[in-house]
Amino acid sequence: MRQQIEMNAPQSKPIYFGALDGFRGIFALMVAVHHSAWFSYLNYRSFIDQAFVIIDLFFAFSGFLLYTLYHKKLRNREDCILFMKRRFARLYPLHLFMLLVFIAYALVRIAANKSGVASFGAGEILPFHAGAAENWASLLSNFTLTHSMGIHDQLSFNYPSWTVSVEFFTYFLFMTMMVWAAPKKLWHFIVMAMAVLAIYYGLSQVPAKDGFTRKMDITYDFGFFRCVAGFFIGIIVARIYAAVKTKNLLPRTMDVKKWTFIEAGTLIIGGIFLVYFTGPLQFYVGPVIFLFMLVFAFDGGLISWFMSRKPFQYLAKISYSVYMVHLIIALAFAIIGPRLFPNHITIPELLDFGGDGTGIWGDVYMIPYLATVIFVSHFTYHFVEVPGGRFLRKLSFRKHVAA
Repeated sequence: MRQQIEMNAPQSKPIYFGALDGFRGIFALMVAVHHSAWFSYLNYRSFIDQAFVIIDLFFAFSGFLLYTLYHKKLRNREDCILFMKRRFARLYPLHLFMLLVFIAYALVRIAANKSGVASFGAGEILPFHAGAAENWASLLSNFTLTHSMGIHDQLSFNYPSWTVSVEFFTYFLFMTMMVWAAPKKLWHFIVMAMAVLAIYYGLSQVPAKDGFTRKMDITYDFGFFRCVAGFFIGIIVARIYAAVKTKNLLPRTMDVKKWTFIEAGTLIIGGIFLVYFTGPLQFYVGPVIFLFMLVFAFDGGLISWFMSRKPFQYLAKISYSVYMVHLIIALAFAIIGPRLFPNHITIPELLDFGGDGTGIWGDVYMIPYLATVIFVSHFTYHFVEVPGGRFLRKLSFRKHVAA
């Protein structure tokens, strides 16, 4: 989102959305904490335990950015081809790299079991064995980015990549909409808002897995619709933001203090939602996303200023890498920790090494875990994400020019 964006406004210089960018990095780390398996007070608080609804904010970020960038640039077949090639180059290199990492991890698990180095619990299924999520069909679907489009009954390999799958296909919907039915009038956006409400209501009626309470843990089955809803919210916010900036609709009395007050209130509302709106209530996340995106898009208060500082912008830059690499690191820390510190680090309901670990030690253990995630993400960003995208863009653009 840090790309400089030309807005339809009488401004002489391009802008970027610093606060939203900074929050994107923080939210990626929150997802990394959420997926840590060892017991810690941090992870087993409602604020983090319910953090999977943050994924919908990522979808809204994408809708906001892409509408801002492309709402006047997608007009014909050539524009669409170029758009999809750019999005593919953005997503696929790191996804492919991490898929290969998880394939290697699957092979290590199989070898460790056959050699007797590791034993597995009752009911655990090794990859590429009957009943395993990691099988040849899911491997193919992961390669083709179709793995979370409702063709499987569970997640496989790099679980967080389900969002890459559904977002990639949401780009096709966005592209088609921009070419054939670009939203311009007020009633167009009202229809989009009604579609968002209908999607969230429909998802709330989907039977819960294994008889549990229905909540926003919708991924491999109807995750595409969840992505579309968040994406549409981002588009609506982008249109309102552009209208406000173009027509200068903000009151002249809106100073930094007032913006800071509004931003603080928005964060409090978001925190209350994460903690207290659990189970079916999570499907009311739409208005919270809308409020958050709209308030922080303006970068008006001290919180926005703080989130625009270099450390947060750095996290934003590597946030996609953080999101994609953290799970394999979390697995490694979950395997190593209880063995190195059996009296301090435990895995509730997953692994039992006979320890009596406490949450405090789990919180301390979170520090090297997150540091490792950031460290590895720095290198995957610079040596996989960026050069891989550059390679695909050059390859695609050469073919596009030749055509």
